[in-house]
Amino acid sequence: MSWLLNFDKILPGFLRVLLRGAGQVVFCDNAATGLIVLAAFYTGGIITGLAATIGLISSTVAAYTFKFEKKDIEVGLCGFNGVLAGACLSIFLEHTPLFWFYVVFASMLSSILWVALTRTLQALNIPAATSPFVLISWIFLMLIYAFDNHALGSILPIASTQPVAIDIGALSLETWFTALIRGIGQIVFTDNLFSGGLLLAAITITTLRGALMVIGGAFIGVIMPMLIGVNQSVIETGLYGFNPILTMIAVGWVFFAHNSRTTLLAILASILTVLCQAGLTSLLSPLGLPVLASPFILTLWIVLFIVNKSRNISGGGVIFPR
Repeated sequence: MSWLLNFDKILPGFLRVLLRGAGQVVFCDNAATGLIVLAAFYTGGIITGLAATIGLISSTVAAYTFKFEKKDIEVGLCGFNGVLAGACLSIFLEHTPLFWFYVVFASMLSSILWVALTRTLQALNIPAATSPFVLISWIFLMLIYAFDNHALGSILPIASTQPVAIDIGALSLETWFTALIRGIGQIVFTDNLFSGGLLLAAITITTLRGALMVIGGAFIGVIMPMLIGVNQSVIETGLYGFNPILTMIAVGWVFFAHNSRTTLLAILASILTVLCQAGLTSLLSPLGLPVLASPFILTLWIVLFIVNKSRNISGGGVIFPR
């Protein structure tokens, strides 16, 4: 859309880079999408929005300070992990004065780690994606749990897998709608329906195919957990929705040619993502750690590694912005 390019052009350079970084949370490198994504963080609370904004600025400033690749900075690739790290810590930590130091430091480290992992994984043609945010968040949470219990905040519900039989046909349309939209909203750590709607709109203005992938992933994030016996209340909060959504976008829109085979691959990968989340939840829950986006990352890496080795998908293989 031409107006997206025009919106990008009228912004000052640094602000454009920042908003593109926010847009990269949903794989979109335009400022208009980034502005909507950033607004979605604020619907989860002012503190979460501020932490996401400070994380975005901190990670981007770190990229400029350490003179990372200019093209990576300009498309926002050095900013999105900082956004997520800041928002994540706002959910799991008390909002003390020291909390803001954690946000700045963690976000800057996420930018540095992104560059390091990108260079390391380049030989395998695999992206770092959101792995820096996940790793940095886990490290900070473990250290703070160990040394500063007073800094702990409220914890999101743990997406456990209790063997509970759920009749899919018995769910009301309202329950379906709520679970689907909340799954989208959990990308920005909130089960707010408004945030889910904002994120869907943010992706739709960039790509219709991407938006369809979001909707498909949201359905898989409701149906599959029901089939494997996840508690209905957990499903309704969207905790099993955001990872398959991210997988659907990445596999079905971002990294592969757009055809029916890659759409099928995206569906299968999203199903695998839900199964990975169930397993990782069992593994990480005793440690007091949330799964975050680790099921998405693990699945994406597995799929890309296999496809890169087999080259069985016609039409272009893997596409990276670098």
